[in-house]
Amino acid sequence: MRVDGRFNIAGFAGWLACMVPSGVDLYEGRLSGWPAGVWSAAFLTFGATYAGYLWRPAARRRSTIDILLVGAQTGAGLAMVWAAYGMTKYLCGITLVIVAGELPYVFSRRVVWIWVAAQSSVLIAIFWNSFSWLAAVSGGGAFVASHVFNVGQSFLRQSEQAAREQLGRANAELKITQELLAENSRVGERLRISRDLHDSLGHHLTALSLQLDVASRRVNGRAAEHVREAHAITRLLLSDIRDVVGQLRQTGRIDLSAVLRPLAATSEVPRVHLRMPEPFYLDDPAHANAWLRCVQEILTNASRHAGARHLWIEFGQDGDGITLHARDDGVGAVDWKPGHGLTGMRERIEERGGRVEFNTVPRRGFEVRAHVPAQGGSS
Repeated sequence: MRVDGRFNIAGFAGWLACMVPSGVDLYEGRLSGWPAGVWSAAFLTFGATYAGYLWRPAARRRSTIDILLVGAQTGAGLAMVWAAYGMTKYLCGITLVIVAGELPYVFSRRVVWIWVAAQSSVLIAIFWNSFSWLAAVSGGGAFVASHVFNVGQSFLRQSEQAAREQLGRANAELKITQELLAENSRVGERLRISRDLHDSLGHHLTALSLQLDVASRRVNGRAAEHVREAHAITRLLLSDIRDVVGQLRQTGRIDLSAVLRPLAATSEVPRVHLRMPEPFYLDDPAHANAWLRCVQEILTNASRHAGARHLWIEFGQDGDGITLHARDDGVGAVDWKPGHGLTGMRERIEERGGRVEFNTVPRRGFEVRAHVPAQGGSS
């Protein structure tokens, strides 16, 4: 997750603004010699590392490259403040405010505040050495307040973004659950109608067909011809009833792919890569609901606990039933115990005669493999 594009433009504008007075100082000779070389190198380094940080793929977890880029920006910003001429030092301090806004996207809260305190202390020391204690207290205090404000805004944006994603996911899950419940009701009604047609009309038509068959052997002449026609119509009607019953039972299946793809689309971090046949029919709505809950738990685990950027979920069918393979690129774990979510997943799978395995390796993500036999509800 990165800062909004408008804030990125503002950050670049602040960085470029430092070039105006220092460029004039360079042109007029007030900034010369090795301080001029230090300032120029630091200015270019800050711009390059800032652009590299912003152009990296969005992620929630801490990245070594992100740490190096932010560290280089902090060092370059302090070097610009130290090498700048006169009051231009204050303007160059804006680069450290930009860095403060990036810190919450890279570090934990504790590390962020330690980082802000450290760079603020160095900044105040530079002001004290270059000007006076009064300039250090007033100017440094203003920058410390700016750092705290920018860090707080970044934390707030993170919280809002996470809340929006959670709300969108919860909304999608609620809609999917409602659709499953409605489909379950429709499936039950279709099955009831199909059974009624088969058990009542089907049996009556079968009995009528038998009676007409017997009657066709006991009458002669034109009456026999009419009986045979009635017998043929009865057999045709019985065949139509059987077709209708078959169609009603066939439409009672649920397409699991149509249920899971909207859920996968709502997740931004981690990004879900879903692979499964389309359509992927299940005969039992309860079975489809069980798979839905399993996928929800896998997604929650990858997002909340693993800190993953990507999640791969693959469904398949073989001669024995349905298989599920899911893995993420999260932090993994050494010693872990299944919580309520994973325990519930295991219970749902085992209730249908299946089995599930969990595997995790530090820094190599979390993996789930599950299999449910055909009698567990596959089409």
